[in-house]
Amino acid sequence: MKNICFMIAIVCFSAGQVQAEKLVLRSGDHPTFSRLTIPVSSTQKWEGRQTKQEVELELLGFSDGFELEEVFLRMRRDRISAIRSSRNTLNLELACDCIATVFRSGTLLVIDVADSGTQLSGPPLEAGPDNHSNPLESPTVQIIATQRTLPWIGGNSPFGALPIPNDSLPQPSSEKETESDSAAKAMLLKQTQQDLVNEVASAASAGLLQSRYQIPVAHPKQEHQIAPEIEPQALPEAITTPSRNMRITSSMDHPFPHSNTHSRELGPEYECPSPGFLSIETWGDDQGFSAQVGPARTALMNARDQLDHDATKHLAQLYLFFGFGAEALDVLSLSAPEKQTHSELSAIAEFFEYGAATSPNSLGNFLECPSDVALWASLSFHEIPLDVPVDTSAALRALNKLPKHLRQIVAPALSERFLKYGDVPSASAAMRSVERLVEPLQPDAKMAQIKLAEEAGETADNLLEEVLVANTTSSPEALVKIVEGKLANDEPLSYETATLVEAYVQELRGTPMGSKLQQTQIIALSQTQRFNDALIALDHLKPSLSPDTSTELRETILAQLSKRADDLVFSELVFTQNEHDLDNLRSPTKLLIASRLLELGFAAQVQQLLASMPDTPRIEERQLLAARAALTLNQPFQAQAELINVESPAASLLLAQAKEMTGAYGEASEIFSNNSAPEKAVQAAWLSEDWQSSALSETSAFGAISTLAREETLINDLDLGPLGSASRALNESREARDTLQKLLSEPIVQVTPNS
Repeated sequence: MKNICFMIAIVCFSAGQVQAEKLVLRSGDHPTFSRLTIPVSSTQKWEGRQTKQEVELELLGFSDGFELEEVFLRMRRDRISAIRSSRNTLNLELACDCIATVFRSGTLLVIDVADSGTQLSGPPLEAGPDNHSNPLESPTVQIIATQRTLPWIGGNSPFGALPIPNDSLPQPSSEKETESDSAAKAMLLKQTQQDLVNEVASAASAGLLQSRYQIPVAHPKQEHQIAPEIEPQALPEAITTPSRNMRITSSMDHPFPHSNTHSRELGPEYECPSPGFLSIETWGDDQGFSAQVGPARTALMNARDQLDHDATKHLAQLYLFFGFGAEALDVLSLSAPEKQTHSELSAIAEFFEYGAATSPNSLGNFLECPSDVALWASLSFHEIPLDVPVDTSAALRALNKLPKHLRQIVAPALSERFLKYGDVPSASAAMRSVERLVEPLQPDAKMAQIKLAEEAGETADNLLEEVLVANTTSSPEALVKIVEGKLANDEPLSYETATLVEAYVQELRGTPMGSKLQQTQIIALSQTQRFNDALIALDHLKPSLSPDTSTELRETILAQLSKRADDLVFSELVFTQNEHDLDNLRSPTKLLIASRLLELGFAAQVQQLLASMPDTPRIEERQLLAARAALTLNQPFQAQAELINVESPAASLLLAQAKEMTGAYGEASEIFSNNSAPEKAVQAAWLSEDWQSSALSETSAFGAISTLAREETLINDLDLGPLGSASRALNESREARDTLQKLLSEPIVQVTPNS
């Protein structure tokens, strides 16, 4: 027992020596990665490495330790299962096949542990040595393990000493131990001390061990005594959400998931609570707010001015009954153990205040439970995971049992979640629970109706206008939908609506809705033909947008510019665009811009823009524009190449023009004739060598002269005599003169400045 007390004293003494300047470790969960941040100076050097089991970070020259108390309050254990620390080192135990990176961001050192395949924000860590190897398996320590049997600390071992065959003991070559033997024994002793420290710390954290150690007065004779080198270890994180299916009875029951095998966050192994676990309709009655909350607040403190935990829970439940989330959170925060014990109340309060649970909670495990808890489990998510089954019938039953004032809050939120989950009938059923009430629908409920109508392919312009005019928290979302609807229908936007968007942008700046409104403002500016302002706003907002969103907004502006701007404004703004931005546009937008440029005569710029489009699949509109641009630049063979395998009347007419430019007038005349262009067919035939073709004979003027040229004299001049022959010659001359006069009056043979 003296040895145990001595070891505990060493642990407590070492822990007491940790300096106050600890670095606070912050954490956060993201969909595909978990992030830890450490505030460090700009000159702090560090080294990071990763093995299959853990990520190790070492701060060179640092020795003040780390503060880890609140790490797992904002982070689950599905990627990082546990964190160990020393004075200058952090060891993150991994619970997944993850990749990691460490990088500096300003004054923070960032550690990202991401799922496999995730794009990291920094370079991935290089692989280091496996830190989880058994020290007894190393060759140096194995010698000691076969030569010595360590005694059981504290008395007789219940398992007895480890028997070692005599023939396996090596005979010492000398009376003195070698240096390698001493080093091996020191290593084994340090490992044993480390294991003992971990077990004592785990037992203390689980509440199974309480320290009564008092710092002894230093004795002068003990000044030169050297204590064993034991690095102080941070206590493992306590369980923030106790499971109903686990109980700790000894220090060997580890509540901390050190291994990679841990239960899923959402899984069938969680036991469903009793049916009345979250019957919120029973937490209050028909009395007024003050009549219920006043006595409950008075009962918070007992006669000794101590917090009454039952009264705290009751007051929090009352606040939730009336839909007050922030107040319920404040009451639960009066006592940290109270907040942890009733984590389900915190989750409901966070829904009322923030729209969903903002921290890990146990409610998300009960989506399949056939009781009222299924309702609040669904509401604890912003979006219900698509791969998890939900008992929607139980959630709807719980919704219909709620009082009217709560139903008006909960029903729209539940309908939206079911709609995103893909269960449209359940989403509609949730809304029917408030539509049948006598009270008018709140703006949130009308927004839920609008989303259901959009899902069914119907319009809800009247409802959008009602929500917008109501001037509530739902009005900005309705305004966004109005602007997007006008854009989808290619309808102009009023100046008043665009001004209202700008006002909401200023009011809600710095919020998620404010960011969405900034993008809507760019669309509204383009729809009101303020194209230059829209482009300036986009350039200002571009650093905070994803590349896809930035490109989509630029496409919207340029599409409206191509459709609505006058020639001067269009030319000025299009030619100021960056070539890289134009290349990233989608094909429909490029075709709109190219068509407008070709109308203005910028054929070379059209060819350059169309060259950035993929060759396959061949788009007919692209090929026609390319052929037209080639003809404008007097490139008939290029035009013919663009029209290969393009079959349409428009393509045939362009092909005929290209043939005509190359001198193949006969082929051009035939193509024109087959595609209902008789005038162009006649013109091409007149220029061809076979000008007496059938195309010319079908017209009156050309037909007459063609007949005149082919006519043969069938009457013998000798039979007519001199006067008859002369008269006949005069008639033929008169007919020829009339035919030529009629031909010269045809528009096709008129000489114009453009001929």
